Amino acid sequence: MIDFLLETGHKQASRGKEVNVSEGDQELRALMIRYQGGSLEAFQEIYAQLAAAVRRYLSHLAGGSEIADDLLQETFLQMHRSRAAYNPAYAVRPWVFGLARNVFLMNRRAARRWAEVHESREELPEFPVFPEADSLGSRDEIRRGIACLPADQAEALLLHHEWGFSFDEIAGMLGISAAAARARASRGMADLRAALNSLQRARA
Repeated sequence: MIDFLLETGHKQASRGKEVNVSEGDQELRALMIRYQGGSLEAFQEIYAQLAAAVRRYLSHLAGGSEIADDLLQETFLQMHRSRAAYNPAYAVRPWVFGLARNVFLMNRRAARRWAEVHESREELPEFPVFPEADSLGSRDEIRRGIACLPADQAEALLLHHEWGFSFDEIAGMLGISAAAARARASRGMADLRAALNSLQRARA
């Protein structure tokens, strides 16, 4: 999976595909290049900018488990090991989130399927309620609604609406097409909206 992520960036660059990046993405790329050159200060700045968001993502994948902290450290260890192969043509944030997802899947492969982690979790992770869902119900209702979605829909929904990744970036992280990433997020939003609307009608 790590090799896949690196190859994705290399292929995009070789095709000459233009990737629109924000000022923050450009800053992270510059920091990553410095880190490749041996700058500890650059690594510390990358960690400061990404660690909190990556931990929330891992907490979602792990069902709010305390193991998220260990997975976070493993993610940045994988980033350190892969730093020389990072292609500056590829944005840093989706690359690191892809590494985090791979770390989670490797951690769970010997225990149970990834979808079962979502279905059996007892605690719901904390995450901001994104604007598109804010009017649909309370924070707890929205979190529980997302927890009830199929795992692939919930992940695509949160990657797009909470963490702000484009569907092309999500496609690279998940190993699917951009159209499939869009479809998962759209279906997840539709199912979440329908469930919360039904809940509101039942209370009326």
